[in-house]
Amino acid sequence: MEIEDSLNIALKGIYSNKGRSVLTILGIVIGIAAVIAMIAIGEGAEIMIINQISSLGSNNIFIEPGAWSKRMEGGSLMQTMLEEFEIKTLKYEDALAIEDLPNVEMVAPMVYGVERIVYQNKNEKITYFGTTPEATDVGDVEYIYGRGLTEEDVKSMARVIVLGSEVAKELFGEGENPVGEIVRIKKTNFKIIGVSEERGPQAFLDLDEGLFLPITTAQKLLLGADSIRHMIVRVKSEELIDSTIEEIRYLLRERHGIYNPEGDPARDDFKVMSQKETASVMSSVTNIFTILLSSIAAISLIVGGIGIMNIMLVSVTERTREIGLRKAVGAGKKDILNQFLLEAVILTLTGGIMGIIFGALFSWITSLAFEYFLQSSWGFSIPLKAVILGVGVSVSIGIIFGMYPARKGANLSPVEALRYE
Repeated sequence: MEIEDSLNIALKGIYSNKGRSVLTILGIVIGIAAVIAMIAIGEGAEIMIINQISSLGSNNIFIEPGAWSKRMEGGSLMQTMLEEFEIKTLKYEDALAIEDLPNVEMVAPMVYGVERIVYQNKNEKITYFGTTPEATDVGDVEYIYGRGLTEEDVKSMARVIVLGSEVAKELFGEGENPVGEIVRIKKTNFKIIGVSEERGPQAFLDLDEGLFLPITTAQKLLLGADSIRHMIVRVKSEELIDSTIEEIRYLLRERHGIYNPEGDPARDDFKVMSQKETASVMSSVTNIFTILLSSIAAISLIVGGIGIMNIMLVSVTERTREIGLRKAVGAGKKDILNQFLLEAVILTLTGGIMGIIFGALFSWITSLAFEYFLQSSWGFSIPLKAVILGVGVSVSIGIIFGMYPARKGANLSPVEALRYE
């Protein structure tokens, strides 16, 4: 029997059991759609992260405390960040020393924390960023009221703050100018000197929901520590990044008393990364989350595959007399095997194609929702590998889980099949 004849018989078998076929396809649709959606959302997150890091400028270097570990290269950045959150090897004086390097244009050191800000009868939890005027220059921060931080504010440990636009609205109302007002943070009074314009989340930080204050003030009055969490170094040109990274490493090793003639980053107590390296590390993190979420979603594909096998077994049982008749008129084992195997593949392939469509639609809607709630550009992308994976997996499930019922039907004895009631 030609494969075309087996295909026609398979299609007739599917059509004659429409309800069962729809339920079978549904299980595959859900599984494939979930996997496609997870891959697309992961791709969108990666695009957003890279865009936000790139928005800071291509000639930036990022420095953090703690040694570079192989785990970071493997992608477990979150674990590394949690483990090293309490490391306090970088000091404000290190930032001042780096600023004196000939290729460095500016350095923006930063500390941060969470406290409550109190104004009259209002009490809001906020994130504060202790930094210098250079940080607002790197981030291109503009002000709708007042001014930003100055070098004099930092040197004098002034008790002044610049509010994010959302914090200002929550404390003082829409369109009110709070410059000159006094608020309290951790039992200390601070004078408001400015309000920054609305920017939306930037590189995981929502500056609109926080406030800026001099780094020296934050260290002494809020944190009680002289360390810094990270710094951004702006180099005079992109071509000088690699040489400047080596200069920074040499300088910090000398300042921290680290003997490291081999230049092994794992022996340092700090990490120095270019923008490209930072984007690469962050991309590896999103890839791990994507794989994890896709693996969880793939469990539904296994369930769908088992459903395919069960329904095909029922179909074989119900059509035992049909199989006996076909064998009696000359159909061979191969013909019966092809018929039921094609039925399984057609069902799963149809479910796979529909799953790709629904997964893409869900991903597009999700990207719009993320853009709305995060106020940030969330890249919508359905990678070709996801489409190929969806089709390939659905066909594979049809073959793998359809093989056993198909073989069972093919191995039925014609005589026994004709006697079956």
